[in-house]
Amino acid sequence: MTDYSFTAEDGKLISAKKWEIQNPKGIVQILHGMADHISRYNEFAEFLNSRGFLVAGEDHRGHGETAGTLENTGYFADSDGWNKVIRDNLRLADWLRDENPDIPYYIFGHSMGSFLTRKIIAEHPEKIAKVILSGSGDFSDIQVKLLTGIAKIQKIFFGKKAEAKLLDKLSFSKLNDQFKPGRTGFEWISRDEAKVDEYLADPFCGFICRIGLYMDFADGISFLKSDKAFKDTPNNLPILFYSGDHDPVGGNGSLISAVAEKYKSFGCNNVELVLNKDGRHESLNEINRDEIYKFMADWLER
Repeated sequence: MTDYSFTAEDGKLISAKKWEIQNPKGIVQILHGMADHISRYNEFAEFLNSRGFLVAGEDHRGHGETAGTLENTGYFADSDGWNKVIRDNLRLADWLRDENPDIPYYIFGHSMGSFLTRKIIAEHPEKIAKVILSGSGDFSDIQVKLLTGIAKIQKIFFGKKAEAKLLDKLSFSKLNDQFKPGRTGFEWISRDEAKVDEYLADPFCGFICRIGLYMDFADGISFLKSDKAFKDTPNNLPILFYSGDHDPVGGNGSLISAVAEKYKSFGCNNVELVLNKDGRHESLNEINRDEIYKFMADWLER
């Protein structure tokens, strides 16, 4: 794994990682989730290396080494944060493809990273060979309106950079409700207790995001609720939805199944859905992750 950084269009320094190999047969760019960071994908990236893929990804603004300190976590930007994160990833994608022009380019997006990816494939699908959407989901119109309304009210009283404690309690923390009583409050992540403990021990995981980030997130989800998000996704783009059937983000399979079916209803004829039996949110950290890694690499090669 190689550390490097690049300058975003607005001058922001973005931290990134690259797992390089000789003569790769494909590029996999990883977009990580909320309160997450790219180094956590090391095990998966090394497996993909063993299968011949070059792997790379950045720490989103307000996350990991791009945030730099815990005081800077959970905040994208003063304005247009969602789209700035997308443009950061597009810039990284351009460099990866320029350095490796003759091999296919793939995206793996997890959780919030899957939502970012879904906008990318609608607005910038050029040169993308295949997409894996891990731990994705959906939100009702009422949920989006509530999220937006609460965030705007909290912004008036506390400012955009304040911790969104109420929104965290109403959203992030509630994901563990179906696993109560739990040992940690993060049982929703994985059945592998060691992986849950790693998450808890990592100060750059599970933090409370800022009010501004939740406002950006609501804007991003609003786009994904629109018909445009589905109509503008290329019909022939291979898309793999991979979720645990006990993942609350995907509605234990129901929400993510509905999303996959909606893509199909808009003419996307190369959509596949796999539900990992008894799996939870982070499929890459599940107890059967060896089997999941192999399935995903096989799918990319297929």
